[in-house]
Amino acid sequence: MKPMVQIRFRERVDTFSVDPKYATTAAPKVLWIELTSKCPFDCVFCTRRVRFGTGQNLSFDVFERVIAELDAPDFIGLNYSGESIYYPRLLDAIALAKSTGAFTELVTAFSTISKPLLQGIVESGLDRLAVSLHTMDPEQYRSIYRFGSLDLLKQRVADFFELRGASGSLCPRLDFCFVAMNENLDQLPHVVAYAKSVGVPEVSIHPLIGRHLVPHDFSKELRANRLRDEFKDELRSTISNVESRHPGFPINVLNPDLDTNPTLSRIPQYFAPFLPPNARIYSCDQSPFESVHILASGNVVVCEVHDEVSLGNLHSQSLREIWQGDAYRAFRQKYVVAEIPECRSCVWKFAYVPGEWTPSIDASHGASPQLLRGWHPYDASGSVWSKKRSVLALASPRAKTHVHLRGTLPHDPDCEVNQLSIECNRVPIGSVRNIGSSFLSFDQTFALADSDTIKHFEFVVEHLYRPYLRAEGKDGRDLGFALHRIELR
Repeated sequence: MKPMVQIRFRERVDTFSVDPKYATTAAPKVLWIELTSKCPFDCVFCTRRVRFGTGQNLSFDVFERVIAELDAPDFIGLNYSGESIYYPRLLDAIALAKSTGAFTELVTAFSTISKPLLQGIVESGLDRLAVSLHTMDPEQYRSIYRFGSLDLLKQRVADFFELRGASGSLCPRLDFCFVAMNENLDQLPHVVAYAKSVGVPEVSIHPLIGRHLVPHDFSKELRANRLRDEFKDELRSTISNVESRHPGFPINVLNPDLDTNPTLSRIPQYFAPFLPPNARIYSCDQSPFESVHILASGNVVVCEVHDEVSLGNLHSQSLREIWQGDAYRAFRQKYVVAEIPECRSCVWKFAYVPGEWTPSIDASHGASPQLLRGWHPYDASGSVWSKKRSVLALASPRAKTHVHLRGTLPHDPDCEVNQLSIECNRVPIGSVRNIGSSFLSFDQTFALADSDTIKHFEFVVEHLYRPYLRAEGKDGRDLGFALHRIELR
């Protein structure tokens, strides 16, 4: 394995810089696959009809080839601009996605789903079903969606919980997604109250995005393609009031632009404003090192912001050819040095001010840019949780012979043993085993097999842990191990 980064040494370690050639996975780990760009709904905020007209279905042959190329992906979302419940082979697509071991998700307007298809989805093994619900007012529902009805949606939600209850499973997890607009902010309390009443565990709020023009007037929410300060203030106030009325109920705002005090430091974190010259992009919600979007046309694009620029088409190329091709490599190189204007202004970027490389990472200080890939965002718990596979890099101007690792490894109630395997520069150096029935806190030191100054550590967890499926909270993440501290010695 080649080094994950390239560093030059003088009397001290040079300023940290990610080399995307080494930080990028061999194949995508996170995929959004648009099964169809067709949709009978005509939501007032949606750009689908303006951009794709009547739309088209993704060739199932293309879908099968994509799935065959993947190597233990983390996440597959079977949706983008269209309504996936109208894809002719949806259940087959879910089954193939699940066969990879990935967390599999579907977003839907839901109200017009047939009961037989709903039963098939409940039995499919799908992990998450995200239902778009933007109002509890029947008249407003018709004016927003311009198809279906609130009564139909409520009936299907009831059907879902009845079918899932009969199955004895906690999957799929059903959540609500609320697109926040000026005209429906007063409905957020009602949506949250309804969610609690039927057993929906959380509501995600997506403030309106002004990426493409639509006929509807959104001048109260947007100035150009950014949220107005007045709308952000009103949305923050509404959320605060709802949280006070429903304490403890998870309400997740999926737009960092609502942050009232964004700051830059050596710790990567969301930074919605335009990136200043001294800062760099570490990653984003749709990282070009791990994630990819596949459109129904077969076009492969980097993310939602860049979805009009195709880096290749799956009707003539394989996914790996595109993923490892010149166009993607050129994009990643510009990305890490912040030379792409759309990325510099994107609200979903993780940014940082580069500092010197370090021989240690202390997770209590927040996420480090040296956590190269395979890590969940820092959640202020004092730890950083990994996914199934994760990579970090440490460096020191003097060679070190040992690494000290402190963390937490979940148990596996089904297999009764869980193991964390550790490699340094592709050489196995040891493992941590949890043979108990609870989380294991460990504090161990491992000898290193070489004297290289640059150390690249890869961690592989045998069994992932999802608290939600264990009825141990509402956390739906796939957790590997919790990193507390790692240090070269």
